Amino acid sequence: MSFFSGLFGSKSRYNDTQIVSQATTAITHDPMISDPGALVVASKHGVITVSGVVQKSQEKDRIEGVIRNALTTMGLKHDRIVNDLRMAQEAKIN
Repeated sequence: MSFFSGLFGSKSRYNDTQIVSQATTAITHDPMISDPGALVVASKHGVITVSGVVQKSQEKDRIEGVIRNALTTMGLKHDRIVNDLRMAQEAKIN
């Protein structure tokens, strides 16, 4: 029965709530991220989207790495990370 429920059940193999919680905690506690409150993390079916405005281009890559590392450390499976972070200058233009 568990074989069929795994194939046809509605239960996701990703725990989106836990993914968002762990990712948010990780970026909040990283001292190299200048304004973690300006970031939004969402997850749907294991696809994590991180958006918001950052001050430095290095932060974009760092935030993605911090999230990936936190999820791997906790053993949380995810499909991919979509990095929709924008630089402060880009945000003012758009």
